[in-house]
Amino acid sequence: MEPGKKMISVISRYNLNGVLLETYPNAGIAAKAMKRSCRFISYATQGKRIITAAGYVWRRGAEPEIDLDPLLKLRWLHNSPLASKQHTVAQYDLEGKLVNTYVNTKVAGKAVGMHYQGIRRVMRGQGLTCGGFIWSKEIKKKIKVDPRIKVDTTISQYDLDGRWIQSFKSAYIAGKVTGIDDSSIGHVIHGRVLAAGNFLWRKGAALRINVNELRRHKCYEGSTLQRHMKMKRKMAAQG
Repeated sequence: MEPGKKMISVISRYNLNGVLLETYPNAGIAAKAMKRSCRFISYATQGKRIITAAGYVWRRGAEPEIDLDPLLKLRWLHNSPLASKQHTVAQYDLEGKLVNTYVNTKVAGKAVGMHYQGIRRVMRGQGLTCGGFIWSKEIKKKIKVDPRIKVDTTISQYDLDGRWIQSFKSAYIAGKVTGIDDSSIGHVIHGRVLAAGNFLWRKGAALRINVNELRRHKCYEGSTLQRHMKMKRKMAAQG
């Protein structure tokens, strides 16, 4: 405490959003009300090694609301209920720019439509990207990108005649814009299936792809592309 400055005895209890719930004349009365140690609650008012007490945030004084951001930036909240509000997962684009932050990998995975284990692998250094993004525990506006990561991840959409429709920066963005599952788009790009959402997909931005070559694809028989090509031949014969 600063010299000449009086100790404030009034103590207040706040919820995990920093909103005032109740004020007590002193820590002793607050401790009795919460059935906790007076010293424990007094330590919590300092917001240092003890962040919360009895599931609440405590401060000297009676401010109607307090700023919790400084607490949420701490790295040792795992034993506090505030940890459920702490963002510890950072999502970056392939240029290293911060896109978003999340409380944990499960929330992150749900937000981007990817399995959280893939995000965890990247954060453990067992992969470079997941879902077209870089993932890290480090939260900055911009990070240095591993030179092994190729920035050009352009994905293009084609009709069943092989004509270019539009291009996207990643399969994830393509899925968001078109409403087609990005993992299905990824399966097409890697040659596992022929089409997704009745469209063909390729890396790059070629203006046209040769669909006749796809007749040799293992999934061609019974595919959407085969039915489309049969219909074209039938219409050409009738016309």
